[in-house]
Amino acid sequence: MKKKLLISFFCLLFILVFNFALPRLLPGDTVLMLVGMDEDVVSENEYAYYVEKTGADRPLAEQFASYLRGILQGDLGYSYHHNAPVEQLIAQRVPATLQIALPAVLLSALLALVLGCYAGMRKGSGMERMISTLQITVDAIPGFLLGLLLLSLFAFHLGWFPSGALNSIVVPAATLPAWGDRIWHLCLPVLTLVLGSVPAKYLLVCNTVAQQMQEKYVLYARSRGLSDSYIVWHHILPNICQPFIAMVGMNMGFIFSGSLVIETIFSIRGLGSLLDQAIRSRDYPLLQGCLLVSAVVVVVANLLTDVLCVALDPKVRCRIHEAE
Repeated sequence: MKKKLLISFFCLLFILVFNFALPRLLPGDTVLMLVGMDEDVVSENEYAYYVEKTGADRPLAEQFASYLRGILQGDLGYSYHHNAPVEQLIAQRVPATLQIALPAVLLSALLALVLGCYAGMRKGSGMERMISTLQITVDAIPGFLLGLLLLSLFAFHLGWFPSGALNSIVVPAATLPAWGDRIWHLCLPVLTLVLGSVPAKYLLVCNTVAQQMQEKYVLYARSRGLSDSYIVWHHILPNICQPFIAMVGMNMGFIFSGSLVIETIFSIRGLGSLLDQAIRSRDYPLLQGCLLVSAVVVVVANLLTDVLCVALDPKVRCRIHEAE
């Protein structure tokens, strides 16, 4: 576990160093890169103000120390395009992204687990081949195309779901109808992310279950009269929980990177659309903040999954104690 913590620490340190160095390595004036402004719109007085504000005239070591102090204090910089602190802009958008990402992670994990166990028990059957072929086909479809297909079918042609945003123009006043309206708007973006993230986890579970079904302890359990379903959920599942949970943690990276495209397609004002705005307007302070938050979420998610694996799998705990 100490090794995992050390790796996570160095990953975060690398992310901080890269984020600090990014605008300073780009071609052009460092001061203008740090504030995300163009040379033709900045006067001499404004330029002098930006130099003092960013501390670009100070030694790099001093700039990096000031940058770390700001990060520890929750200061991610200032967006001159939006005239607002970066952390404030991100805090306004993160809830919308989480409303898409968290259900997508949980639902895709549950669906992959159920389908993978079912297909793994029937490896080689017609049903397993059909499910696996479907998953491989969906996995080959780019996320943006999958979102557009779902939007075209269920929103424009069938009219079952809204075409975008997180709320209707007129939000119901009562609590339950308001929640229902939000869930109705979340269905298509969440479904897009779920369909795109299920195949990898499904194939892992399916192949692992099929392999475990050939082990001696499974044959012994069958000789005792235990059903295949009981064997899978009570004996095989604990053996595959560690790689499965680790993959779910890694899937957070896919969800956050996929949210940029999904939020653009479904007109959702989340972290992904904010990152898109920062790229289009060359707002480097905002771009740095979005990248930092996304990277930290991925590192922390992977660290939490490692902790969960240790808590759930006694064999991992034993290996850690032996190593210590």
